[in-house]
Amino acid sequence: MSGKQTESIFRHLTHWSEERKLTGLLVALMFDTMIVYPLVGVVSSNIVIQIINALVISAIFLLALSGLCRRKITRRVLGWAVVIAISLRFARLVLRTNWLLGWEILLSLLIVGAFLVLILRYVYKEGPVTRQRIQVAIAAYLLIAMAFALGYHLTSFLIPGALKFSDTAPDISDPRFVYNLNYFSITTITTLGYGDIIPVHPFTRTLTMIEALVGQLYPATLLARLVSLYILHSQRSGK
Repeated sequence: MSGKQTESIFRHLTHWSEERKLTGLLVALMFDTMIVYPLVGVVSSNIVIQIINALVISAIFLLALSGLCRRKITRRVLGWAVVIAISLRFARLVLRTNWLLGWEILLSLLIVGAFLVLILRYVYKEGPVTRQRIQVAIAAYLLIAMAFALGYHLTSFLIPGALKFSDTAPDISDPRFVYNLNYFSITTITTLGYGDIIPVHPFTRTLTMIEALVGQLYPATLLARLVSLYILHSQRSGK
């Protein structure tokens, strides 16, 4: 996807309401997690599935960019970062080269981290708690899992063998490897821990400990508080 095409899509998204953009962000994240990545894990050799996965990731970035960025400087910086990340992903798919992988992972991780900061600022802003805020908070939970999956991917890229697989691990450039890391991140953040993927390097062990703590504290504190405040506000509004 070229920069002009990305900017054209972004201009189209600016006409959407804020609610539609942020709801679309949550839907895109759930679609990617529950449908696209399992398909990638089954038929990773299918270029169509890989392109669909790349398009969904692009939609997630663009929806987050258009729905969360208010300042022009932030929008421009993150906008160019998103364009470069999307271009790197599609260039790697077309050229089938691995040397771009490390830069793609690092840039994607920085973008997801920036979006998480913007989302938390949005969730904690003044005003009544609405369904939209709860939806955005859930989207943040999925983005946290995505961020840790990218962290595991980057660690595995820099330190081969940082994660031990029960079966033969796919090549790090294979889309199935990314699917396994997303699966591992989801099972870690929800503290399921089936044991089929084991962190063996200190860096990956530290990441899993942090993710497990975040996975327990985030729903129990932020999400629970938001739901309670939303119910309280709805009851007062009803009266």
